[in-house]
Amino acid sequence: MGRFIAVFVLIGVALVLLVFRFGTIMLGESERSKQLSTSGAGGTVERGPILDRNGRILAIQTQLDTVWAWRPEIDDPAGVAAALAPALGLSVADVRGKLDGRTGSVTIKRTISPSESAAVRILQEEGRADGVRLRQDVGRSYPERSSLGSVIGFVGDDGEGLSGIEYTMEPWLLQTDGGLGYGNQVFLTIDMNIQYESERLAQRALAEHQADSVVLLTMDADTGDILGYASLPTFDPNRFLEYSDAERRNRPISEVYEPGSVFKIFSVGSFLQLGGITENSLFATTGVYDRADPPIHDLANYGTVDTPGIIRLSSNVGAALASESVDGRAFYNMLKLFNFGEETGIELNGEERGLIARPEDWSSRTQPTLAIGQEIGVTAIQLISGASVYANRGVLLKPNIIDKIVTADGRIIRNYGRTPVREVVSTEVAATVLAAMESAVRDDGTARRLRYEGLRIAAKTGTAETIDPETGTYSDEAFLASTLAILPVDNPRLIVYVAIDHPRGAEFYGGRIAAPLVREYLDFLVPYLGIPVDGDTSIARPGRITVQPIILPPLKETVPDYTGLPKRALLPLLTRTDLTVTLDGYGWVVSQDPPPGTPFSPGLALRLEFQ
Repeated sequence: MGRFIAVFVLIGVALVLLVFRFGTIMLGESERSKQLSTSGAGGTVERGPILDRNGRILAIQTQLDTVWAWRPEIDDPAGVAAALAPALGLSVADVRGKLDGRTGSVTIKRTISPSESAAVRILQEEGRADGVRLRQDVGRSYPERSSLGSVIGFVGDDGEGLSGIEYTMEPWLLQTDGGLGYGNQVFLTIDMNIQYESERLAQRALAEHQADSVVLLTMDADTGDILGYASLPTFDPNRFLEYSDAERRNRPISEVYEPGSVFKIFSVGSFLQLGGITENSLFATTGVYDRADPPIHDLANYGTVDTPGIIRLSSNVGAALASESVDGRAFYNMLKLFNFGEETGIELNGEERGLIARPEDWSSRTQPTLAIGQEIGVTAIQLISGASVYANRGVLLKPNIIDKIVTADGRIIRNYGRTPVREVVSTEVAATVLAAMESAVRDDGTARRLRYEGLRIAAKTGTAETIDPETGTYSDEAFLASTLAILPVDNPRLIVYVAIDHPRGAEFYGGRIAAPLVREYLDFLVPYLGIPVDGDTSIARPGRITVQPIILPPLKETVPDYTGLPKRALLPLLTRTDLTVTLDGYGWVVSQDPPPGTPFSPGLALRLEFQ
């Protein structure tokens, strides 16, 4: 009898512990739900959109379907997997692996596109997807797809920002004001029209020169705003799981490399500021600087060159000789003032500091080698930011990627704008370097292929040897071709920097492949931004424009073509009682069912898909 009592007591204790544990879990889940609601990850706050400076949507919250399956209802996993996989863009093996061995529910694919949802519904109607269900989930949609992918970033399945602006600006995107239930809108400094053109040119250069990567950055010289941020190859944040960490890398802020001769504008500027050289200093180059081991060479014997000649001709020997005029630690400190070896503070995660050794660790070759842009590791964002010193009379600007933050009801709660960091060189030194860069666009300069009739441009080209990872020494075949341009010289508006990594074509010099790319880019930028060109005729126009309204095609005898129309233009269709309208997605119409030209009859079901 006592044994039975003991058993019942143990069972009772176990039940009490089980109830207590269940209550703890439920309370914990309740608290977690409260936290998620506050953070917006699956809660009551809708994550705010990300937009370009002109209001074009780059990321937006959507209600999308998730595909899941109830395993006990699936009699033929192989057949369901074979039917479902192509509809979802997955491999049959992947779907079959999710279905096999499960006794309950299993998620097949989260937040699928409207067209994928339609395909699954067809399979359900045909009886080829027994046990497969659709449920609506909150998702994140990126209408521009791979454009600007590394900047915008992405969110995980739980709605938490994992990369890019989605990560760094998450507190703002999830912050609601006045109980509206919608997060703030984050406007970037990016102009998508500039972005499209920069990506087009970068894509062509990537293919034409069979390069590993191409970076093309565009900065507003006066404010530090990043207007264009092309980095190829890139990825589509709508499908971020299909890419590796390396493919999702934000190259302009995280890839550290030796810049080569572009860096001479910073070394020469440092020597001028320190007083080691003047604008009129002369350097007897002989084609080789033999006080380094191994020696430093020029492409030719330039003879005696002055300080601007070091930049105009890109003389390695001249830069090495100039480096002898200053103390090593003073040179190091100047480069730190340009922010090399430090983060720029741009509002993106994963920024690298770069590499610059302390003077006590320098070899006898380091100082002249630094002067020509080697034995130092920089990022593209550091270079274009450093160049702002010469566009702003000696003052370094912080690069901006965020323009402003706006509440859901349209109130600006934070403006970013111009952020001066420090004065690096004097106004006189900045003007001297800028003039030397302008001389590089002359007929005898390395940037002569960048000349633009009627426009004064300052530029510096570069061709850097890169390290062979197998040997640890400089490669004879892998180079980095680059060009940096500031324009117009008399009133700088733009800074453009392009870097082509490991071009495998017939040409690999920066002056031959990078400078012409920038020159073609200016054919778009100059008229688009209204940069004045000597000889152009100015026409006075009224300061008011008329925006033509978007006309909704009439739906009468046949179904019209709605492709390319924005959702707001189609809202009047929802007021009609003689048809059923389904609007899937956000943005502009990319497909419709039934197709254009279909005879109309009352009761028609019209489905429009947006992206």
